Amino acid sequence: MPIFTNGRGNGTARFPASIFLSFWSGTITYARSRLWLGVSGVGTIVVISTFLIATGLPIKWLPTGTDWTGADLVSLLAAICVWVIVSMPLDLLGGYLLPNRFRSGTISWNRFAQTWFRGVLAQATIYFLVGLLILTAGRGLGLGGAALAVVGISLSLITFQLPTSKLMANLSRNGVDAKTGSATSEALIKAIKQTQQWGWQPAPIEILRHRDTGFTGGIVGLPGREKIVLPLDWVSSLTPSQLAIIIARRQEAIVSGARTRGVGLALIWVVVGFCVSSLIPGASAASVGGLVMTVLGFTLWTFLGLLTLPTLSRQSSYAIDRKVIQTSDAETTFNQVVKTLDRAGDDEPQRPAWIETIFHPVPSVENRTTESQATVGIAWHAARITLFVSWACMGLLVRAVHCNAGRPELWVMLPTD
Repeated sequence: MPIFTNGRGNGTARFPASIFLSFWSGTITYARSRLWLGVSGVGTIVVISTFLIATGLPIKWLPTGTDWTGADLVSLLAAICVWVIVSMPLDLLGGYLLPNRFRSGTISWNRFAQTWFRGVLAQATIYFLVGLLILTAGRGLGLGGAALAVVGISLSLITFQLPTSKLMANLSRNGVDAKTGSATSEALIKAIKQTQQWGWQPAPIEILRHRDTGFTGGIVGLPGREKIVLPLDWVSSLTPSQLAIIIARRQEAIVSGARTRGVGLALIWVVVGFCVSSLIPGASAASVGGLVMTVLGFTLWTFLGLLTLPTLSRQSSYAIDRKVIQTSDAETTFNQVVKTLDRAGDDEPQRPAWIETIFHPVPSVENRTTESQATVGIAWHAARITLFVSWACMGLLVRAVHCNAGRPELWVMLPTD
C-alpha cells in the first residue's frame, strides 16, 4: 500500500449548503471535514457530560452503595455501552463514510465493521477492568488509594502501549531482519547507519503492518526502555535518507528528554484531573454512580487539555526539527519527507493560524518548513500521549478527536510528527 496514494487528488469535495461549514463557500477538504467531525464529537460529549453533572442523573440512575453487588457490574458495563452507542455515529463518519467520500474505495464495509468491532470490544473490556480496579481501590483505601490505582494503570498503559495497540487493531509485526537481505531491511539498515553518522544511536525499532494510511507509529515504552515504531509503508516507500530523518527525530525526542517530559506531563495531568474531578458533588471512587460522575468531570478536564496541551506539543516539534536539520545538514530531505508524510495523512500542508493553535498538536508542513521557533523541546507529543493515558480514568474523549475518530489503529498510538 504505497503511502503516496491519495484518492481524489488533494481530497477536495463539494458538500450540500446545509453543511455546518458553509462559510467555506461550500468546499471542504478531507482534513477540514475531519476537523469539524472532531469538533462536533468532542462538543457533543462535553455538552452531555456537563448536562449529566448538572442534573446529577448518574447518582439517581446508578448504584451508590459501596458494597459489591451484581448491580455494580451490570451498571458499570451499561454505562460503558452507552458511551459506545453515543460514539457510534462519530466512528461511522470518521472511519467509513468520510474516508470513502473523499478517497473513493479506501475502506470496505466488512473491513471497517470488523476492525471497529474488535477495537471497541478491546477498549470496552479495558475500561471495564479499569473501572473495577478504581472501585476496588476506592472502596478499600479511599480517594488516595484510587489515585494510586490511576497512577499504576497509567504506567501500565505506557509500558504495554505496543501490545495494546496490536490487540486493538490487529497491527502485526513485520518481522524485518537484516539477515533476510530484503530491500526493505536494506533501506532500514542504510537509514540506521546514516542516523548513527549524524550522532544518534537509535533505540530498538519495530516495524508494523497496518491498513490506515494515517498510522504513524511513534515511541512506546517507559522512559529508559523506549522503542521506536515505524509503519511498514514508510519503510518500504521512503528513501534511506528520508527514513534516517524520521529515526533521528524520534531518537532526538528520546535523548533530549522531550518524550520523557511528555509522558511525565501526561501522567500528572491525568492523576490531577482524576483527583479534581472526584471533588464534584456526588462524585467518588467508591460507587458506580460516583465513579461515573468522576469520569464525566474528568471529561471536562480532558477538554481543557485539548485546548492547552497542543501548544506544548507543537513547540517540541519545532525544537526537534531544528536540532535534526542543524545536525544532519539535510534540510532539503527533511522538507521532502514532511511533505510526503502529510500527503499520506490528511493532506493539509497549510491551515489558518487559529485552527492550528486550538486543534493541532502537530504543526502544518508550511510552518515546519519555514519556522524554527523553539530551541528546547519541553514536552514532545504531550497532547496525544495524555489522551491515551486518560484511559486510566476511562476518558470519554479518547477517540472523539479529529485525528482518530473511527480509526481503531490510531486509538492507542495517535498520529505524531
